[in-house]
Amino acid sequence: MNHKDSVYRVMVKMRIHPGMERDFEKTWREVASTIARQPANVGQSLAKSPDEDGVYYIVSDWENEDRFHEFEHSAEHAANRMRLDPYRDPAGTSMTPMLVSARLGSQPGPEPGRVRVALYLNEPESDKGSIESAYHQISTTLAGRAGLRGNELLRSLRDPRRYAVLSEWDDVPTYREWERSPEHLPTTSPLARYHDKNLGIFGSYEVVAAY
Repeated sequence: MNHKDSVYRVMVKMRIHPGMERDFEKTWREVASTIARQPANVGQSLAKSPDEDGVYYIVSDWENEDRFHEFEHSAEHAANRMRLDPYRDPAGTSMTPMLVSARLGSQPGPEPGRVRVALYLNEPESDKGSIESAYHQISTTLAGRAGLRGNELLRSLRDPRRYAVLSEWDDVPTYREWERSPEHLPTTSPLARYHDKNLGIFGSYEVVAAY
């Protein structure tokens, strides 16, 4: 893998208190601009769910796990958390570290207005390698599809049987068109048996900011 394909990714889900979304987005941008100056940080984005009120996903990429943990235990990180804590509902917050294990597409980083879709998967112990094989099969079929900016297969660093497929689309109408198209379910069916229902199977998010 090259450098881009082996980054350490941290995905944080946050549920923001009602009425505080705009202030949260403003504060996140300020915090993200300081994190972007960290040499080990290679990108960040904030995505808002169009289906769940007040739900956001923060995606942050780092050179490797050690460099992330070095920042995670720093005074700067503690100060950043203090700034964001007043906006978030602790019961609706979770963090998932992932290692990017495959990538389709070579488009630039996310821009506001784009849509990210996270599909959560769980691979049985007796079926090792099946998710990655199905991912490549589906991605080959989808290559060149209008509106699809690219997708990535992520493997959990906490539980190697758990995966996520993160895809990026031009905008909400383009993604909705694909979601409702007759070829959607047949194309993605090789992964259907691995849907992780404990995590809600999938979520779709509109990118509202990126660094």
